[in-house]
Amino acid sequence: MAEETEKKKYITHDDLKTHNKPGDLWIAIQGKVYNVSDWIKSHPGGDTIILNLVGQDVTDAFIAFHPGTAWNRLDSLFTGYHIRDYQVSEVSRDYRRMAMEFRRLGLFESKGHNTLYTLTFIAAMFAGVLYGVLACDSIIARQIAAGLLGLLWIQSAYIGHDSGHYNIMTTNKCNRIAQLIAGNCLTGISIAWWKWTHNAHHLACNSLDYDPDLQHIPVFAVSTKFFNSMTSRFYNRKLTFDPVARLLISYQHFTYYPVMCFGRINLFIQTFLLLFSRREVEDRALNFAGILVFWTWINGILSPNYGTSEEGAVYKGG
Repeated sequence: MAEETEKKKYITHDDLKTHNKPGDLWIAIQGKVYNVSDWIKSHPGGDTIILNLVGQDVTDAFIAFHPGTAWNRLDSLFTGYHIRDYQVSEVSRDYRRMAMEFRRLGLFESKGHNTLYTLTFIAAMFAGVLYGVLACDSIIARQIAAGLLGLLWIQSAYIGHDSGHYNIMTTNKCNRIAQLIAGNCLTGISIAWWKWTHNAHHLACNSLDYDPDLQHIPVFAVSTKFFNSMTSRFYNRKLTFDPVARLLISYQHFTYYPVMCFGRINLFIQTFLLLFSRREVEDRALNFAGILVFWTWINGILSPNYGTSEEGAVYKGG
């Protein structure tokens, strides 16, 4: 045992922090150091997540976001180094104990049948929306259809969120199908864009410089620290607090709800910006296909509707 200990190579946390540049990306998990410089290109969760955490101990993040089988992949990335000053904080120790207990209770197990019930309910609501808009002339029927569409989008958001975390269906393939249906096809928002930003949000939750869900300059500011023109590590650009931002943010307590009424338009824009970008996008073609499905049916129900003439004949009104 002593001989094995002598063969170990060690670096400190300070040494680890220096390996945080493209081509030289190291992380530590449970005191062992791994080189992810090449693996980052094929990481299923994208490169942004790893770039936010390189040069650090990522044990808790790895436990939270990876199945047990992922541990088998680490051996090929091991550098041979260990962290000399590796210690586990009380918070991390409690978290790992809790995660282990939750796994023992089966709380992380996929429950695909529940999702199928929800998807069936969503399909029924979608059929009701189409019937209310395309087959009925009654204003009340169309108001009911509009309400159903709003409820449908709420339910789709839940399915899109949970399937985006690969937690609700029994296989990754089934999860991807649920993602594309609930995200792209029903809401018009690319699940690829959602995973890109939302995964970063979870790994750097409420971090002002890393979490994209907090970076709304120039329209909103969630912290006075944004008044100093912070740099977004997620978008790799300066969030400038200029005169326009100062003006808009000074009235954000009035403008929040009016702006959020049009928030979905921004999500559509973000979807197309990502899909037409040069970034590596998982299932880009399928994402485009799903978006095409959305714009086909939404334009169909928003186009000039059918009405009834005085003689009772059905005609298409302008």
